[in-house]
Amino acid sequence: MLYLEFQDGRHGIYDMSPLIGKGVFAKLSNPSEFAAVRSDGFTAVWQCGVDIAPEELYENCVAP
Repeated sequence: MLYLEFQDGRHGIYDMSPLIGKGVFAKLSNPSEFAAVRSDGFTAVWQCGVDIAPEELYENCVAP
């Protein structure tokens, strides 16, 4: 799960579980790698080179 806050004030939770372990997201199966998430100012990125489309995060985050 990612807790997200957007510049327009919207915030919510994005469930990554359907993606983890699949394709490029297989790298995020390691809990320490997943925990290393950060923002590059536009989207969520990880040190292993994985990122996710900001539109995906915005459109599919659910208010807590």
